[in-house]
Amino acid sequence: MAKEVDIVQYWPPVLYDIKEMLAIAKAENPVLSALWDLIERTLDDQFVITTSKDGATRYEQMLHLHPADNDTIETRRFRILTRYQEQPPFTEEVLIRLLNSLLGDDSYELTINKADKTLDIKLELTVRNQFNAARDLLERIVPQNMELTVRLRYIQHSVLHDYRHIDLRPFTHDEIRNGVM
Repeated sequence: MAKEVDIVQYWPPVLYDIKEMLAIAKAENPVLSALWDLIERTLDDQFVITTSKDGATRYEQMLHLHPADNDTIETRRFRILTRYQEQPPFTEEVLIRLLNSLLGDDSYELTINKADKTLDIKLELTVRNQFNAARDLLERIVPQNMELTVRLRYIQHSVLHDYRHIDLRPFTHDEIRNGVM
């Protein structure tokens, strides 16, 4: 967000009518605007939520992350946040708090079967790369003696590919999406 900088407003009124001083101001204002933008971007880059592409690159280098070429800035921020969330101990309560902070309270279904040592998570993510980042996080923090299954909560188009339109007609869009059929 470019701030319009006018150096003249900081001068004493006696200098307002001097042509040379106005020429200096005209030359300095773009430089000061660029400096102001750089300061704002630097301040924004201090926080993952507001970081720019350059800031995200710096975070990724520090955390040894490798973004895909087609990653959006939102996906890169999400991946950085997931890496920062990896702090032991990983209890069930910590896992739920972690999922709530990253995905939201109603954006996943978590099923833990302690007897069979299985953990099933259905995520409501629409961006494929965010799903991959969430799955990678869960693979790193879930104990190795538990079988982890991470999948999308909604039925994907690839599952419905074999059905004809007339076969799906009796169902509503919501029923098809949520697997009620």
